Amino acid sequence: MPLTITSIHAAIINVLMAVLSTLTAMTCGKTHVALVDGGNPEMALAMRRFGNLSEYAAMAALMLLLMELVGIPPVWIHTYGIALVALRLLHPFILFNDMSAPMVKKLGRFVAGVGTAGLLLISGFVLTMLWIS
Repeated sequence: MPLTITSIHAAIINVLMAVLSTLTAMTCGKTHVALVDGGNPEMALAMRRFGNLSEYAAMAALMLLLMELVGIPPVWIHTYGIALVALRLLHPFILFNDMSAPMVKKLGRFVAGVGTAGLLLISGFVLTMLWIS
């Protein structure tokens, strides 16, 4: 069985990871930081943009795969995948390291964080309910 739905969404996240890792490496060169963040706020922010995607997207993509494997209807898997990609695309652009950031960034960060957590909860619940029944 080809896993086309997961493949589409995972590929988009993969491209985002490549872009963010490249931007992080470029920030290393720009800030002359070789390891960790060197106390540089710009470097710390670049690292968190990539790190946050790495931390959350992997589990969410795994849940996407599992839902496709157990036969969740494609429309729901696509909806989950589109939401995941949208939230993970939003997050690096609105991430900030200064609490004086504009309210729109604060709201965007909240939406991206809560939205991703919500996706993880929903997929965990769905898969648990399928296992129980």
